Amino acid sequence: MDLARSTCPEIPFILVSGTIGEDRAVEILKSGAVDYVLKTKLDRLRPAVDRALAEAAARATAIAAQAALRRSEERFREMAERIGDVFYVIDLDTGHRPYVSPAYAHIWGRTVADLYANPAQWTAAIFPEDLPPVLAAREQLIQGREFCIEYRVGRPDGTLRWIEDRGYFIEESAGGMKRAIGVARDITSHRQLEAQLRQAQKMEAVGQLAGGLAHDFNNVLTVVIGCARLLLDRGTMPSDSIRLLTHIFNAGTRAANLTRQLLVFSNKHVIDRRTIDLNQVTTEMSEMLPRLIGEHITLDLVLSKSPCLVDGDSGMIEQVLMNLTVNARDAMPDGGRLTISTEHLTIDNASTRNHPGARAGQFISLSVRDTGCGIPAENLQQIFEPFFTTKEIGHGTGLGLAMVLGIVQQHQGWVEVASAPGTGTCFRILLPALPATSPLGSEQPAKPAAAAGGLETLLLVEDEPNVREFAVAVLGSHGYRVLQAASGVEALEVWQRHQSRISLLVTDLVMPDGLSGHALALRLRKDKPELKVVITSGYMNEAGAELEPIPDMHFVHKPYRPQTLADAVRNTLDGNPDPDP
Repeated sequence: MDLARSTCPEIPFILVSGTIGEDRAVEILKSGAVDYVLKTKLDRLRPAVDRALAEAAARATAIAAQAALRRSEERFREMAERIGDVFYVIDLDTGHRPYVSPAYAHIWGRTVADLYANPAQWTAAIFPEDLPPVLAAREQLIQGREFCIEYRVGRPDGTLRWIEDRGYFIEESAGGMKRAIGVARDITSHRQLEAQLRQAQKMEAVGQLAGGLAHDFNNVLTVVIGCARLLLDRGTMPSDSIRLLTHIFNAGTRAANLTRQLLVFSNKHVIDRRTIDLNQVTTEMSEMLPRLIGEHITLDLVLSKSPCLVDGDSGMIEQVLMNLTVNARDAMPDGGRLTISTEHLTIDNASTRNHPGARAGQFISLSVRDTGCGIPAENLQQIFEPFFTTKEIGHGTGLGLAMVLGIVQQHQGWVEVASAPGTGTCFRILLPALPATSPLGSEQPAKPAAAAGGLETLLLVEDEPNVREFAVAVLGSHGYRVLQAASGVEALEVWQRHQSRISLLVTDLVMPDGLSGHALALRLRKDKPELKVVITSGYMNEAGAELEPIPDMHFVHKPYRPQTLADAVRNTLDGNPDPDP
């Protein structure tokens, strides 16, 4: 029997004997036999065999079911342990979680063992303001209704995670115990992308508004600055009038600088690209920054020993440094230390995950660090929004950091901010690095002397009446004969009558009738290829950057001074290079 049992343990064994005693029979049953039959009672053999076979079949079925259950549990556990979501089972009556997948430790930052020991740890990590909806969802489950809810949890390392939690009610048949299963998913990156999209849409909308406002303001400022300059240049007015006109001219110039900021913010300002050394730009700026920040703030420069070359606009980088310095000064009213530093950095893929817009490669870091009051966490997400400011009314426009972000993005870089109340603030700007062998850009050529006037006939196309009247006055004072049109369509009518004697077209870029100044110039050039063109616009060099180049064309951005327009016209007629391409 022992040999049979060891060889085929699944086959039932029945002992048939005529001499076996009761004690021996008991031993045989204990050793594995399912029954014994005395030879004197062989009529029991068939029922014993049938019963043994039935029991063997039942055992085989149970064993197969247990094996299938173990395989299913193993597959479930393998799946639950591999997926990044938290799968859990919860007893709704007690709040105990008999099973929580290992992803809990990665998302919550706490061990599953600690959760088993303290079930309240799950809800304790939820932000207090998000907890009532979570508890309401649990009550909803008890009533047999599934839920889907989002909430925030705080990890022990201080970081935040957004969770999407879905729960499904089940009811155990044994004892009527109420249970639920659920899946908790980390949607932090999804939330961040949504926030970035909303911010981008907001910035685009405000940028379009800012660009439109800047364009309209530049039309107004062209008249204000230009007329003030015309009167000042006469030099025949009383001293009091000259003083007042100078105030008007200076105020208009400051307003023009504000519109320039709006254009930078709205990405309507084109970068004057050249190879620049951030060390050199910072050093030159440091000569005037002490006067800006005051004697109560110490300025330190910590610059890289090797050149920090980037492809960019030195004037725009100076504006970035200026804005960040002003913010740092305002954060240290009682004094402190301002440190501006540069360094070469290699950014890997792992370092790009926490900073939107970041990418791997070689970069130059330009940092501005202060020891001021710091920025509260609730404001950090808003500091780059246009017109957001925590300063008192009259002490800030809220455009400074928005302009910083716009400039840096135009330079294919990004901005990182580290700050907390009482610990100061550090703005770090990352710009793509150029090879150390890149030649530095040349200085701007010297401006030519003011151009003379002429006797040619010009076609002036400008939809803004005040700007048109001002331009006619300027050009007329230089001897030109000026034909006027308020739109592209009206200009075509004038062209049909006077085409033969028109030597140059002066046109605004944006027209109300759908025929832009650029399109008008191309159409007139078909009739007269030698026609010279001057295009004006309040969108800062937009023509040269975004439109098809036109030979013998000059571009003048608004607001322009009288001599600027006169010089552009004369230089274009004479075939001189555009000093402001």
